Amino acid sequence: MPKHVPVHHYDSNPYELVPKGIIHPDVEHHDHPEDAEHYLLPVVFALEEGAVAHIKYPGPGVYFFSQGEIEYEDTAKPGHHTLLKPGSVLHIEDGSVIRWRCKSPSGVKGFAAFYVPVSVKSLDEFVVPE
Repeated sequence: MPKHVPVHHYDSNPYELVPKGIIHPDVEHHDHPEDAEHYLLPVVFALEEGAVAHIKYPGPGVYFFSQGEIEYEDTAKPGHHTLLKPGSVLHIEDGSVIRWRCKSPSGVKGFAAFYVPVSVKSLDEFVVPE
């Protein structure tokens, strides 16, 4: 992974991962040694109010939320909803299945990094159809 991600990598070329939810795929770098089994997959994201994403994580990761508020539910604990605000950091365990809901009128923005098998090429592979 490069030491610096130029602003044009996360300021342009948005891709709709889920309805009302975008990522910036130019940030997804796949630099790793040939014999590596895992690598660090970075993600820059933005969700509009009303966005819902159902995500299964193929490796552990960490989120940082820089703007807005978002609610999540770990499907292993149905009915338990947690609200995250700007400045929140969340660690995700390998194999977790999380349902995200953006209720913030201003949307939510942030970034994340996941330690995933080299077979995983994009955050697209995390999305679980509803």
